[in-house]
Amino acid sequence: MYQQWLKESNQERLKSLHKQSTLQGVEYESLEKFSLPVLQQALVQIVRTVLAKKGQRHLRVVHTKHDHVLTLLAEYDDLLREVMPATIYILSWQLASLEKISYPVEVADDLLDLLEWHLSNEESAEVLQADDEIDHEKIMDLYKEASEHNAEAQWRLGEYYRLHMFETRKAIKWFAVAAMQNNSEAQYALGNYYFEGIGVSEDYQQALQLYEKAAQQGHADAANNLADMYFNGEGTKEDLVLAKKWFEKAAKQGVVEAMFTLGIIYEQGLGVDIDEQQALVYYQKAALQGYVEAQYRIAGIYLEGRFAQPVDMNRALYWYEQAAAQYHVDAFYDLGYIWSKGLTGIRNIDKGIHWFKQAAIQGDAEAKLQLGHLYNNGEGIARNVSEAKRWYELAANDGIAEATILLEKLKDL
Repeated sequence: MYQQWLKESNQERLKSLHKQSTLQGVEYESLEKFSLPVLQQALVQIVRTVLAKKGQRHLRVVHTKHDHVLTLLAEYDDLLREVMPATIYILSWQLASLEKISYPVEVADDLLDLLEWHLSNEESAEVLQADDEIDHEKIMDLYKEASEHNAEAQWRLGEYYRLHMFETRKAIKWFAVAAMQNNSEAQYALGNYYFEGIGVSEDYQQALQLYEKAAQQGHADAANNLADMYFNGEGTKEDLVLAKKWFEKAAKQGVVEAMFTLGIIYEQGLGVDIDEQQALVYYQKAALQGYVEAQYRIAGIYLEGRFAQPVDMNRALYWYEQAAAQYHVDAFYDLGYIWSKGLTGIRNIDKGIHWFKQAAIQGDAEAKLQLGHLYNNGEGIARNVSEAKRWYELAANDGIAEATILLEKLKDL
């Protein structure tokens, strides 16, 4: 699917190059019958032309077909580093290092990138942003290995483009090649691109197929994403039985999101009988591994004494504080409420104000209202009308009708 699109894209780009090309020595018609000699000839001419423009007039002007591009790149490496954007410099070495072409469509796409840069007047071309710590030798070795049917290298090359060079299109290209060779990491990565519609058209069905292929090979995150799609009916009909199956496989491999979702499934009886104890088990597993939504939910269970658990304020506070440490805004609010209302048996207005302010800073309108109440009522602290007005106004601006009414009552104070 992606390879066909890439082939068609190459053909369109080639037509454009036919119209604007001024690069001597390159027969653009030959690119349609892509081969190693064609690649090397094009690279030699590009490098020679770049060097000539930079004042390297002593270059030989005859027997150009016998110049080896690796010789030119090595001899003028320092200069080429200065005049070529990082990604173009690396691409030149990658292409020059090839000893055979097993993926002509993909390699032709890279040569077209190089030609388009060259013909767009490289002096004014913006240097593409790339990670300063790019390991040139590593990415060149990966390119060579990837071009020789090495699926692992193809996936790693895609990852390198994604993480260090920020080139989504090239990452997708190599993920697609590796995915066709059944590399589960590449299938998962490519599925993410199709699911999010990044670099390709959003396609839930394609994402579903890729996640399933990876999940069937034991890829835990792919199993979780596949379960999500069945759970939400994305790219397929909603199927809670299949969703549970894949969530369980992901959870067994340590995916905390899957553990949490299984907790929801058992709590709400989604495709299964309601089982609060099983739900609690999954929430606890996810919470203990740092999943913030599970921490917040467990805190509420102990605060309210749900799931046949006794009210346990100490455990509730512990889990609220764990969630708050990860900036969970509702945990901020609930801690403010607990302390300001004295639900622990000790009322601490200062702690209540602290946690409500944390929530308010994150934009929680109800926390702003509660701060207005605390300053207006003067319970446990001195009444401060100006502070009350300030927080009521902020809450009113967020659409809290009660705050608007209270502001009106305080306007003359």
